[in-house]
Amino acid sequence: MNPNPPRPKISSSFEYFLYAAMIVETALAAFVYKIIFRDPELTRMSLYFGIFYFAFLAWCIAQLNSLHRRRKLAPTEPVAETPETKAVVAERTRPVLGLTTAQLVVVVVVFVSAVATFTWALTLLR
Repeated sequence: MNPNPPRPKISSSFEYFLYAAMIVETALAAFVYKIIFRDPELTRMSLYFGIFYFAFLAWCIAQLNSLHRRRKLAPTEPVAETPETKAVVAERTRPVLGLTTAQLVVVVVVFVSAVATFTWALTLLR
């Protein structure tokens, strides 16, 4: 029996938190840029805000990378090899930018919806 069983619920919830934090942070950055930085006195703070934005984004990406690396290197229980399990294992380990097909689809859908939403929101704020 494995003395350190994997904790997928905690890591998954932290992973979803990081994805949500990145989206919320980007929405907040767009809002701050369009609304708050219109004041000439606050434009000098845009550099500090940009540094904070990219630092937080880098931290989120580093955490996600660490989480995915730990998940990939975690020992798994042996499974009887059948053609179906081989296909599942091949699907899970096929790297496309280090992501499975399902993860890549989620990233693309979230990115496209974020671009569409922020474009729509910024046209409303003009």
